Amino acid sequence: MKTDRSRDALAQKVADFRAKLHGAQLQVLFNYLPGVYFVVKNLAGEVMMANDVALRLCGFERESDMIGKTDRDLFDRERANVYIADDRRGFDTNMPIVEQVELAPDPADAINWFLTTKIPLHSIDGEVVGLACIGRDMTHAYEELSPYTEVNQVLEYVRAHYAEAIRIEDLACLCNLSFSQFERRFRKTFHISPLQHIIQVRIRAACSLLATSHDTVSAIALNVGFYDHSHFSRAFKATIGVSPSLYRKQF
Repeated sequence: MKTDRSRDALAQKVADFRAKLHGAQLQVLFNYLPGVYFVVKNLAGEVMMANDVALRLCGFERESDMIGKTDRDLFDRERANVYIADDRRGFDTNMPIVEQVELAPDPADAINWFLTTKIPLHSIDGEVVGLACIGRDMTHAYEELSPYTEVNQVLEYVRAHYAEAIRIEDLACLCNLSFSQFERRFRKTFHISPLQHIIQVRIRAACSLLATSHDTVSAIALNVGFYDHSHFSRAFKATIGVSPSLYRKQF
């Protein structure tokens, strides 16, 4: 239970944080809120703002219940580690992470596909003070997100078979498209190529294994579908920002 003093301290922390922000930054994001979740975190990873969709996704009824929580409070360890690594990449590079396809759980423990964007937030003085996160649920919004529905079976197939050899031609067949048509459709929808998406899914799976198992990095690379250790290491660092070995030490 929070004491009155701790609640007052948290309220002051939130007020101080919001006072630092340049209001125009958030105003742009609010234009995209219908049907999406929206969360703002400070540099410590604590939630400073959250909309109703984010509250429901994390199992809360009021924003005040979620304020001050970190990913470690809200999600299982493996998923929290992935989110924290993503956030840290945004802070360290001071660059937005735009429309990244990722998995997110809901209160019923179902796993859903989200298209997320994370944008570093700056004070009026230009200092990075937080991170704004928006995401669209692609699993339960087929009518709204018809372009994603057309390739949803491809996402499901990759999620189920990422550890196996996956041919782009076979993915195209799932959508009854030619190779070139499928490549164009997928890139237009997700802003990455099908191959880049497969690599991202494999890297996410590797993050979980690095954090929870004692397998060697080479064994993990094989287990998630990479057949060359050096390729895995390069792809991992390009996606997460650190080497697999350093990621394991951190998490």
